[in-house]
Amino acid sequence: MKLETIVQKYQCTVYTPDIFQPEKDIAFGFCSDLMSDALMIMNTVRDEQVLRNAVLITGLTTNQSIRTAEMLDIGVIILVRGKIPANQVIEVANESNIILIGTDLTMFNFGGALYADGIKGITAKK
Repeated sequence: MKLETIVQKYQCTVYTPDIFQPEKDIAFGFCSDLMSDALMIMNTVRDEQVLRNAVLITGLTTNQSIRTAEMLDIGVIILVRGKIPANQVIEVANESNIILIGTDLTMFNFGGALYADGIKGITAKK
């Protein structure tokens, strides 16, 4: 699914318009407010294609979420529950080339909607 389709369908706000890539393909997603969980699970993913086409869905609006995405080579963060990031967080996202968007939907509803649209979840590999 194209990132622009997600933004339009779910009435998302794009916080980093200068680096927004409307044609970016999104095929995978992961939801977490605990960045330690994101690191643990995503570090088991060895397929660059998965990471390149994944979004991190979170309610965490701090630099920690940006730095986590950066370490995991995930280029898109979607903030849920109407959370609005501080200007400093948006600046860090821009500097790190991490696309930052937001939705008013809850994490559960947004993740479920993306799953219904064919976005696959990411689970830890053992």
